[in-house]
Amino acid sequence: MTSLAKRLLTAIVLIPAVVWIVMYSSEPFFIGVLSLIVLIAGYEWAALSAVKSKLYKSIFAITGLLFSFGLTLLNEPFLSGFFYASLIFWLLAIVLLITKAQDLLANKVARPVMLLIGYLLLGLIFISLYQLRLNFEQGPELLMYLLLLMWVADSGAYFAGRSFGHHKLSPLISPGKSIEGVIGGALACLLLAFFADQYFEINNGTMFISVSVFVAFVSVFGDLFESLMKRRVNVKDSGAILPGHGGVLDRIDSLIAAAPVYVACLLMTKLFT
Repeated sequence: MTSLAKRLLTAIVLIPAVVWIVMYSSEPFFIGVLSLIVLIAGYEWAALSAVKSKLYKSIFAITGLLFSFGLTLLNEPFLSGFFYASLIFWLLAIVLLITKAQDLLANKVARPVMLLIGYLLLGLIFISLYQLRLNFEQGPELLMYLLLLMWVADSGAYFAGRSFGHHKLSPLISPGKSIEGVIGGALACLLLAFFADQYFEINNGTMFISVSVFVAFVSVFGDLFESLMKRRVNVKDSGAILPGHGGVLDRIDSLIAAAPVYVACLLMTKLFT
């Protein structure tokens, strides 16, 4: 079976399952699936951090999940501050990924620092999806919309990049990504956001559309960040659990950046309060 056939078959299976889990599953089931995703992603992150032992990778994954659950115990002001800090982190990360790609690739990062970053990123994606699904009005719809944004941004970038891509976004980290692709993805999300605004019946549609396009833009750099991590250890995929798609981190790389930024923007703008 070709790689493309494997990708298509995996997508055909996964997409309906994801839609059902996000929109219709019970809260315990959703939390269980989210926990499994974070657990596997933690194992893969440990491998990207040059942890060789399966035991130590498993310990990191388990403690990362425990840290993630610990975040659910934070009070609302502290948790909001955590999301706002993640927004600042990703804005700084975007600047560095654009301007300091060579340094990011060349400079060594101590393993404890890599693992600490992993704890924070895994915790953020867990608490972001947890908060969206369980604690926001229209939570399942908002989470489904975030996933649609990621899928549309990725598809728009792919087709625009293939058709018009001439200027590389970051040739050192991800030669396949182009500036034209990013613009194409953003325009596709602009169209999606226009229709989503009608669905959600939001008073401030301009703000909602602006947030949507901004989150789609940020998602590109979640993907680029994971590509940086893989390039630093010379691997193509974070894992091999999903046929044709690589590892779990390869599937949620955009969400690593987009999910906490999305929640931070919703909290700041109070669009759904």
